[in-house]
Amino acid sequence: MDGYIQTAIGIVVSVILFLIGYRQTIGARRERVSSANRAVYKALLRRIVLEEYSPKIDDINRLIEGKAQEFKVSPGDLHPDEQVLNQIFAEIFDNDFIAPAKRSEIEARVGSAFDQLAKGKQKIDETRLASPDQERRKALLVGTLGLLASLMGALVSLFLTIGKDIPTGTDISALKSFMPIIAVFFASLVSVVAISFVKRIREAPEDLSTRNTAVTEGALLEHEVAATLTKQGVSFQIEPKIGMLRPDFVIDIGGKKYAIESKSWRSPPPISVISRAARYLQELLRTGAVDGAVVVTRGRMPNLERLSGAENVQFVPLKDFSEWLKSRRQSA
Repeated sequence: MDGYIQTAIGIVVSVILFLIGYRQTIGARRERVSSANRAVYKALLRRIVLEEYSPKIDDINRLIEGKAQEFKVSPGDLHPDEQVLNQIFAEIFDNDFIAPAKRSEIEARVGSAFDQLAKGKQKIDETRLASPDQERRKALLVGTLGLLASLMGALVSLFLTIGKDIPTGTDISALKSFMPIIAVFFASLVSVVAISFVKRIREAPEDLSTRNTAVTEGALLEHEVAATLTKQGVSFQIEPKIGMLRPDFVIDIGGKKYAIESKSWRSPPPISVISRAARYLQELLRTGAVDGAVVVTRGRMPNLERLSGAENVQFVPLKDFSEWLKSRRQSA
């Protein structure tokens, strides 16, 4: 009976130490990131509503970097500028305490910032892309915490064993005396792994897109699009200047030119986001420099034929992009 109590105490000590360590490291960092995001959102909302400020993308990015330094987190861990604007727009749109005329005027000012996003290309900070992988560092930290907590639980079990009559020698009875300690270590390790898995599942819905993940996923999709074009033997230009616009790619198939924008959408985004991408490509079509426009996405978009402003813009998932290129060649 004493062996069971000793094992249970060791496991409980391990779990408590793991939870304390997790809260003081990963939990504390998550809280600082969350506080920084709230500070960016509240500061921008106050200026827009109270001071008739028209948001500018450069100002938003400076605000994000300033708040990141204030809360001692990386700027890349905070929400990207587009997501901040989406939060602001949702708050204004759903606020019943703002007069309708005032609300419409604020929405127009926020809409002008969305237009800046659609027309401009964000500058990628290469130092952020070169930083260590946050997910790998987090997994290593969790593993280290779990191992140390399990060892501490085993040590507690060992201390409880000291003082008892432990048989000497190397016979089986001596080894059996230390079996509870070994059992505590492995049981504690299994317990902290299970707890870390549960916490990861619970925290997953809160892990919205950050500036790092948005840039990384977008860059990866651009590389995959370029690789597909190269494999198909299609000549292309990267970000050519067309008037004031710069699409991600312009390809030439059978004498016809197509502008391509890559969007790392795994699921359908809000209709307003799709409309902005379509309007951007419509402006490219109006210049007469390209004959067609395509948005390449991660996931399949819903039927968009009736979407205003998207009549001449095609939305093609990456997995169907090769077939789309072949069909353009056949029709050329």
